[in-house]
Amino acid sequence: MVKKISKFDVTMSSLIECVANSIAAWTPAEAKKEITYSAALAEYLREACPADTRIETEYRHGGTTADVWLSWTGLMMKGEIFFEVKRNLDKKTDYDRLIGQIEALKPRNNKVIVVLIGETSKELLGRLREHYKDILDQDSLLSVEILSLKIITVTPSTG
Repeated sequence: MVKKISKFDVTMSSLIECVANSIAAWTPAEAKKEITYSAALAEYLREACPADTRIETEYRHGGTTADVWLSWTGLMMKGEIFFEVKRNLDKKTDYDRLIGQIEALKPRNNKVIVVLIGETSKELLGRLREHYKDILDQDSLLSVEILSLKIITVTPSTG
């Protein structure tokens, strides 16, 4: 089931928060390749967002490529989010590569959602959260506008 994202909800909260909450409800079909999950995420977002939202896969930006990109036109603001999708984050080499991919998206200047799908090492997830603690999951009302990174873990359906 798709958790819809409305322009009103984004106006009352924030774009990154509403999109992250919707993705947290997503259960993709199990896949063997990351690119399959990226395509499925883009399809899910197309269903969840209003029709005037632009969503692209393999989006080139600033010399790098985001797995998925979302461009939003709201009631009172415009925004964009870059997505990095990672399947089975369970090796240090994959973690190092993911950090490089996130850094290339400049998460202190851009909104970035990291979607971890499948087996995710608790240790590597902990390291990832520690690495980005300065811009991750801010709670105060004053920090909503500077919140720029979300990490979401998703479990694919096996049936």
